[in-house]
Amino acid sequence: MSIWNKAALAAVSVFAFISTSAAQTVGFATFPPGSANYISVNVLAATVQEKTGLKLRVKPLRGGKAVQMDVNNGQSAFGIINADNLQSALEGIGEFEGTPLKNLRIAFRVRTLPLAFFVKEDSPIKTIADIKGKRFPSQWSAFSDAITLSQAIMATEGLTYEDIVGVPVTNIVRGADEFKAGRLDVGFFAVGAPQVSEIDAAVGGIRFLSIDKTPEKEAAMQKFRSGYFIHTVNPSPANKGINEPTNVLGVDSLIIVNADVDDETIAKVLEAVHSSKPELVKGHPSFNGFDPDLMAQHYAGMQYHAGAIAWYKAKGIWKGN
Repeated sequence: MSIWNKAALAAVSVFAFISTSAAQTVGFATFPPGSANYISVNVLAATVQEKTGLKLRVKPLRGGKAVQMDVNNGQSAFGIINADNLQSALEGIGEFEGTPLKNLRIAFRVRTLPLAFFVKEDSPIKTIADIKGKRFPSQWSAFSDAITLSQAIMATEGLTYEDIVGVPVTNIVRGADEFKAGRLDVGFFAVGAPQVSEIDAAVGGIRFLSIDKTPEKEAAMQKFRSGYFIHTVNPSPANKGINEPTNVLGVDSLIIVNADVDDETIAKVLEAVHSSKPELVKGHPSFNGFDPDLMAQHYAGMQYHAGAIAWYKAKGIWKGN
């Protein structure tokens, strides 16, 4: 049985994080099925469970805010989130205005998450500038992170949401459904996500739009979040819609953890993940972007879990102070 099949079975039930040491069963919060984060967490959970016996139960939630609140409140021990989202939660800005989440820590960096706009393969829309006046997902009532992310991509061509015809959606998976149904001209998703393959098959092929890779374009994106950068994705069987080297918005994907999770559990997870890149890649090719030596990448203003710091120092890969 493949790692992915094992992960799917592991995701059947969800357990809240109450007493990690006693139960050795912990929740792992993620995004809805079909998203890149959902498959990443399933592969990670299956790998850790197989290597350590620690039971990780995958908990799909509506979006980034829900994931972070779930971990912050101790309902899940672990979660997956982008670096920019974590910064907002810790600082109490954006959708966390006035209510910073104080119990979130970083466990490890997973990889760069590539995000981009896409169109039908035969669409006359060829560039980011061409989306002006076109139907594009808006409002994002359950995934407000998408507003900032898409605004940052639009800004590379001087566009805003006022320049598109907004079609209200709840989250990124619902946006994909609207595209498949023909109610959108332009979609937004993570390159390589399972849902992207479904969209590609449903509409007869898609094509991701490339960002011009210049310092000026990257600076325009970083006015929204300093952690955004232009990332080049190359064609591969897993990257539907990428027919040539394509520049997209990149942001680091992180595994976060509740500050009260015990050091022993943290060490078990880190040891299993650090030594398992071949197994992770077998679970999903997106893990080709995982670098064990960059698991402790430093992020200004964000704290790693104390147990993680101790483990990284012992391993000789700690990059902080």
